[in-house]
Amino acid sequence: MALVIGHRAAAAHAAENTLAGIRAAALCKADYVELDVRLSRDGELVLMHDERVDRTTNGKGLVEDLSLEELKALEIRGSDDQRMECQRIPALKEALSLAGVLGLGLVAEMKEEGLEGLVADALSGKKCIVTSFYHSSLRELSDISDLKTGIIISSLPLNPVQLALWAKAAAIFPKRVNARLFKEAHQRGIAVYPWTVNSKEEASWLLRLGADGLVTDDPCLIREIADQPVQATGKENCQYYPCHHFPDQDCTHCFCPLYPCKDEELGKFVRTKKGKRFWSCINCLLVHRSHVAAYLAAHPQASTAELKARQD
Repeated sequence: MALVIGHRAAAAHAAENTLAGIRAAALCKADYVELDVRLSRDGELVLMHDERVDRTTNGKGLVEDLSLEELKALEIRGSDDQRMECQRIPALKEALSLAGVLGLGLVAEMKEEGLEGLVADALSGKKCIVTSFYHSSLRELSDISDLKTGIIISSLPLNPVQLALWAKAAAIFPKRVNARLFKEAHQRGIAVYPWTVNSKEEASWLLRLGADGLVTDDPCLIREIADQPVQATGKENCQYYPCHHFPDQDCTHCFCPLYPCKDEELGKFVRTKKGKRFWSCINCLLVHRSHVAAYLAAHPQASTAELKARQD
């Protein structure tokens, strides 16, 4: 069953990175809560996404310039549609304690470099995944602890799986995905948790592609989808129909691992009726030739030029 991970606890239901958000995520039956971790002036790990407190509280200044006591004196602001009691900036240990009581795992994003030792001490033996855009920090954390880690990527680099392997990470948290990412990651035993997924349609599609879990602002909404059996993709519910529909083709996994290759000999950009521009290669037969497919399976990094040279 795919995991539901509440983004910044449950940002659609409570002010981000708060104890109220953790409680809201638990009510939504989330499996994990994702929280942002920074360091206060006096060396305490606290929950805050931004470098500064200005956006989310009634205060001003850098988190690193304020003590835990000064941070806790600030009031957290929620969005206009969030009815909330007065919330304070939690210390990581408070969030960890509450998540444990509520049966939630923790995805702790290190927002700064240099937190590795403190995070290792704070989370040792806990149900958690440590993530970061600072992949070298995750590599260091893996060297000093047994904590499970995950790299965060906002683009789709040439080889995200190799980045994860270099960082000694067990998971990838991507903002952008393609079918190839899921396939290659799973071949290496690496889980994939896309973010931030806030619609039923996108959630269903990602689960069909093979997502191990989804990071969402609204864990109540996504819990409903995650609890449903994954439906086989077919003519009635495939967003890419019409496709090839070759005999014996498993439509759930029919997508070319090179997509979008953007090779003009194999496809082209087209526009939907709503004006969205996307790469279409529905007339390409390249990877459906058995000997080409076999070569690609043995050489997953092969370029379209290499494959085209083998198609005859």
